[in-house]
Amino acid sequence: MKKNGYPSAGLHGRVVHDIGARIVSGQIPPGDTLPSEGELAETYGASRSAIREAVKVLAAKGLVEPRRRSGTRVRPREAWNLLDPDILGWHSPEALIPSFRRDLVELRWAIEPAAAELAARRSQPEDRALIQEALDEMEKAGEDPRAFYSADVRFHLAVFAASRNALIERLSTILGPLLTMSFQAQARRNRAFPLAVGDHRAVYEAIAAGDARAARKAMQFIMNQSARELEAASPEAAIAADVPA
Repeated sequence: MKKNGYPSAGLHGRVVHDIGARIVSGQIPPGDTLPSEGELAETYGASRSAIREAVKVLAAKGLVEPRRRSGTRVRPREAWNLLDPDILGWHSPEALIPSFRRDLVELRWAIEPAAAELAARRSQPEDRALIQEALDEMEKAGEDPRAFYSADVRFHLAVFAASRNALIERLSTILGPLLTMSFQAQARRNRAFPLAVGDHRAVYEAIAAGDARAARKAMQFIMNQSARELEAASPEAAIAADVPA
């Protein structure tokens, strides 16, 4: 999966990622003011110009608002660009607030069944081969969470590509990190990995058969399972009750 986030190489990139991660994690909460430009330069061993550029990057992501005289203040969460790949990556799955977990499920519900239906109608042999390859990797992963989630993300991204919808495919740069976050938060608490493989195989078989209705229903089943697993990880979110059965 291609990553479109801000480069982390070099001192300037490390400053962006370190401050950004501290803001998103709540270590620097909304309303707080960042240390002065001089203090940040000393902390990171960077020039003032590098610090200014890093702050500009964070401001473009909606995280901070530089103000003359009063300093750079962290903006409310509502102002953040939550679909920015870096901001998504700076979230810890364990620390996701309930409303964001719910929003994540609802976004997937809105897009993924439709993508599966389109894939059944439009996919080409090479598209289906990529879905099959990811499915095989899920099966080979067994109970290894890291390998399983990696293959699981590839499966869903392959379905997006197989939809042959340019906008859905472009959304992959956003949905990829969201899927990774979702799977890590779910932690498959309620169900064994082999059962999840079977659910995904049903999606693949419907797409391969060109059965659009079955593909949509099979993906809807996965969405409901994801909602239940996320709810198990965060009961206060009450996610599963808000998505269609």
